[in-house]
Amino acid sequence: MRLLFVNYEFPPVGGGAAYASLATARELVAMGHRVDFLTAATPGASRDHEIDGVRVFRVRCYRRGVHDIGILGALTFVAFAAPRLRALARENHYDVCHYYFGLPTGLLSCVPGAHRDRPYIISLRGSDVPGYSVNLRRYHRFLLPITRRIWHRAHRVLANSQDLRRLAQASVPGVRIDVILNGAATSSAARSPRAPGAPVRVLTVSRLIERKGLDTLIKAVALSSDRTLHLDIAGEGPEGAVLQRLARSCGVADRVRFLGFVDRLRLSSLYAHIDMFALVSRAESCSMAMLEAMAAGLPVIATRVGGNVELIQHERNGLLVDPGNVETLARALSALAADPQQRLRFGACNRALVEQRFGWRAVAQRYESVFRETVCSPVEMAVEPDAELSILQPPTGTDA
Repeated sequence: MRLLFVNYEFPPVGGGAAYASLATARELVAMGHRVDFLTAATPGASRDHEIDGVRVFRVRCYRRGVHDIGILGALTFVAFAAPRLRALARENHYDVCHYYFGLPTGLLSCVPGAHRDRPYIISLRGSDVPGYSVNLRRYHRFLLPITRRIWHRAHRVLANSQDLRRLAQASVPGVRIDVILNGAATSSAARSPRAPGAPVRVLTVSRLIERKGLDTLIKAVALSSDRTLHLDIAGEGPEGAVLQRLARSCGVADRVRFLGFVDRLRLSSLYAHIDMFALVSRAESCSMAMLEAMAAGLPVIATRVGGNVELIQHERNGLLVDPGNVETLARALSALAADPQQRLRFGACNRALVEQRFGWRAVAQRYESVFRETVCSPVEMAVEPDAELSILQPPTGTDA
């Protein structure tokens, strides 16, 4: 098949969707498909190029930051991508167009051009779903008629967690939405043994925004009775200065490190030297950072929100806590810090889970099933609807 992926994010710019879309594209190329990728230019990467067989086409985009496109960035990407999309579709006759994010990327499905003659898929990632991000509520309310049109005209709409699917269906009833969770790649690198008496290091990787609940995590470290706990925060965002002041006011500035933006190579090294991973978001779809931590063999403490509960089973491969509950989170951190054997058990279970069910090849095969169903007739596919749905939706929990 000839596939066109469209995403305004592309590594190293953006969040989990950037890495998920590129990893999926790479696997599909390895499986024998042709994948072109239309994305935004970034500093140091403004020209078209190729990565592992994926042809990458870039257009101008005025982003506010590495993790923040902003309204101007979203509008400029759509404006500059539209003529390039029309030209690519006219020249390459794609079988399917795959838009990551219903907004702003999905707006391109409404632009006149050759691509309008081909079916398209929408992958919902979180911020593009009404009700997911409080700060985007007024924009989603204004754009809801357009959102409905984009989703209804799509051949398929995909969400990356069951929770995001429910939220999306509440906003746009009557649209079929299936689920394909994110993936991760396991590494053969050995984890570094912890020296006796060394601090117990907790890592979180996220944008520094209110939704990620990092204030709760800092307060929990301060409240914990275990003074060996040290917290590393990888990421950048508008809440950085506020969180640093909070760490000072809580008396844990010496035990909380703000690492700023961390590239993939350095992040892999961090995973090898960390004792546990924490994701304490108030809302989350399917965290790439958490999946990568699981793939690295780390135990996880996560909040009971979104896709977290589809990846973590309480006391089997991690601990789940209610979002915003400082006391419960502090107890969970202390308990796991005091039990190295439990950390090993959780970590081993997480690594096995990713290897068995959430490797990128398995994720790409689920997307391939959707693409084939999109371009083939029901007779050619010979797949019963119920069977097809079971292929696309991995079961919840961690029964692997």
